[in-house]
Amino acid sequence: MGISSALSSISMSIKGRKLKRVTKAIEEMVNEGIPLWQAFEVTKLLSDRVISLIRSGEEAGRLAEHLNLVTIQQHKEKVFNSRLKSALLYPGIVLILAFIVAIASSWIILPKLVSIFQSANGTLPFTTRTLLWIGEFLSVYGAVVVPAVIAGVLAIVYFVFFFKKTKFIGDYILFSIPGIRDLIQGVELARFGYIFGVLLQAGFQVNEALESVKNGTTYSMYRKFYNHLQECIANGDTFKTALSTYKKPERFLPIPIQQLILSAEKSGRLSETFIKTGVIFEEKTDAMSRDLSTVLEPIILIVVGIIVGFVVLAVIGPIYGLSEQI
Repeated sequence: MGISSALSSISMSIKGRKLKRVTKAIEEMVNEGIPLWQAFEVTKLLSDRVISLIRSGEEAGRLAEHLNLVTIQQHKEKVFNSRLKSALLYPGIVLILAFIVAIASSWIILPKLVSIFQSANGTLPFTTRTLLWIGEFLSVYGAVVVPAVIAGVLAIVYFVFFFKKTKFIGDYILFSIPGIRDLIQGVELARFGYIFGVLLQAGFQVNEALESVKNGTTYSMYRKFYNHLQECIANGDTFKTALSTYKKPERFLPIPIQQLILSAEKSGRLSETFIKTGVIFEEKTDAMSRDLSTVLEPIILIVVGIIVGFVVLAVIGPIYGLSEQI
């Protein structure tokens, strides 16, 4: 079946109006002679890294193999993302609720107790004075400050972790956290090993396969690393030279994996070795994602305990002092 016929068949089975309209537009562009990858790029239906794989497959006459590769990789990433979200859901909800309780105590409850606390003889504890100041501040400016703070936090998160031009800041922060760094490394190596190995097995040159891998990554630090490997390979160097000339390559490729790659390069079994590496790290990241909630739970409980303890000391301390006076 040709590309146009396949798109027409897909369009007939789609129920959503928006996706049906996009699929029809892709079909029309293909009928006009526009390459499939370019039609996907115009409609913004797929991500850049998926489009890069489709483009390389279309230009090499291996579109079917690359679409199959995209399908497998998308499925693996969907499974991993669902596990990661489920692992982070519980700690995230607990942490958000703890901050909501702290803000509500300062904004709603404490201002009503100000007159009682101020009538008490003696100096109020530091925790109480801090929360009273926060409560008085929020009672006057809370309607403006709280939404502004929430909007500011969301804006910072967007520009640090999602905006393309400043995303490298978020990548650096994530790579500085030990557990998260290992998880990112595992996910990236699973993707790198599988895609790179399959492309080599499909007959692509090492330089071309590295180009697809580089365009597919979402982390700027790994993109620089792949770009260095690609430049060295294009100049006729080996993986051994490329790795030895990069600063701290073990941050991106563990030393045992480097040794495997160097041995595979000598024996001419790069594709098999990279595919096996991808499978190993895929299993490893699955286990890490399942254990992530277990690792984060004590940290979250400590943070929640500190917040709740601070609020309890601030509220109960003066009340206990007043009861002693009575």
